[in-house]
Amino acid sequence: MENPPENLPAKSKNGKTAYTDEIAKTIIDACGSGFTLEKAAELVGLNPVTVQGWTKKRPSFGEQVRMARKKHELSLLRSIELAGEKSWQAKAWMAERVYSYAQPSARLQVSGGVEHTAGGSFAALLAGLASRRAEKKAQVIES
Repeated sequence: MENPPENLPAKSKNGKTAYTDEIAKTIIDACGSGFTLEKAAELVGLNPVTVQGWTKKRPSFGEQVRMARKKHELSLLRSIELAGEKSWQAKAWMAERVYSYAQPSARLQVSGGVEHTAGGSFAALLAGLASRRAEKKAQVIES
């Protein structure tokens, strides 16, 4: 991706930010490198709402932005696929995300109040253990 334009957006006669081919190219290049439309707008010093409006008013620009993002997505998936030749985890990631092979984790839903019989001394014991763990971490970091 090239550097952002030197002289950031000029205003048109009506006070709105003027669309230029230079700004559009920078936005498209940024989206092709993985930026969201919002981040690309910030890169060129524009309000994301302005750039979103441009994608609707200028269908060609909007299509170029969408295609740039799709090409970036494809490049990411290809990289993961290539990594899968040496790493089973990359293949598992692809299977989970692309083909919905992910198994939902077990979840516990509580619909009412929870009662326990642990006394205050037990809670104090747990709090003490937690603080000792934090102290040990601090000692390891200082070492």
